[in-house]
Amino acid sequence: MSASEAPRLVQYATPSAFLRAALPFDNWHLNLDLGSTLQWLVEEGDAPGTCLWFAVWTGEKLDLTATRMGSTLTVCSPVHSSSLSPSWLGPRIQLLAAEVHTLITAGTQPALSSVRAAVPLVDAFAAQYRALSGLFPEEILMEYWASHCPRSRVSLDPPHLPEGHEIRVVEPGDARALAAVTELVHTFRVHLNGPDSKESRQAATQAELGVKGREYMVYVITDAEGKEAYAGYVRDGRFTSKHAAIRNVFTLPQWRRRGIAEALTRAAVVRLLTEPHKMAKVLAPLLPAEEEAKIEDVTINTANAKTNLVAQGVYRRVGFGFPDGDWDEGDGRSWEDCIELGYPGNTGH
Repeated sequence: MSASEAPRLVQYATPSAFLRAALPFDNWHLNLDLGSTLQWLVEEGDAPGTCLWFAVWTGEKLDLTATRMGSTLTVCSPVHSSSLSPSWLGPRIQLLAAEVHTLITAGTQPALSSVRAAVPLVDAFAAQYRALSGLFPEEILMEYWASHCPRSRVSLDPPHLPEGHEIRVVEPGDARALAAVTELVHTFRVHLNGPDSKESRQAATQAELGVKGREYMVYVITDAEGKEAYAGYVRDGRFTSKHAAIRNVFTLPQWRRRGIAEALTRAAVVRLLTEPHKMAKVLAPLLPAEEEAKIEDVTINTANAKTNLVAQGVYRRVGFGFPDGDWDEGDGRSWEDCIELGYPGNTGH
């Protein structure tokens, strides 16, 4: 193997440097790394810090990305993991694992809490990191399927709603809607994580930040007397030059099985594909001069998807790919089997 054919690891000092390097390869497989980094740039700025931004290259070809903007290391590949052989993946993951281990043992990074990626990438990293550190993940924090819905699969007509039902974007300054979103987010977080005093504080912060960025749409039902009930919400985010994510879809238990989750999901996809790109101004200096930011594809991560058949059905009907009735693609399936594994001492989410 010549020097030009050998994979090399590059660490980037700032989120903007990482994005300039990786955005030309933007696709749905990279949404977690690229979208989360762009959000970090918007919220935290571009100063170097304790976060990690890596890319593995072979020549001018991007092989892998990896980011750490909190306790979790996330690894992505621009191609479907089913296309990556162990012999190809091994030396590239070894470069990443070795550098992360070096930084942690030097005291410039905190201990590894968890790693998240498509299953083959997590398995490869866990094996390499164990060889270096003796540590091995001790628990599964999350299992999920990553899927996507390109423009070609979805009707751009808004969902048809019954009389008295409405889906609204929550606008900054709408105090009543903010209070309703905060309560919905708190209920959602308790449903996921259990009752805890910190959930209320985190829900309030999450709702306030999301409303400021116009990330929330709510499903509102108005009765004959004009009284409004907020039945559920959908939240978008993780924007890149061509992709965006639906981050949460939630319906209150008393309003379920009425088509609300599907209507919210469809409305969010239509909005993302038809409205001007939210992050166009931020992305402009990060993209080649001739390239324009435009959403062509929406991603979603479905927790416990193997057993969550209701969610699978909802998202499939909108246009997201899943194992039963998915769409074949040039680089593999339209969904990825993903996992997050926790290391000893992790504090969860």
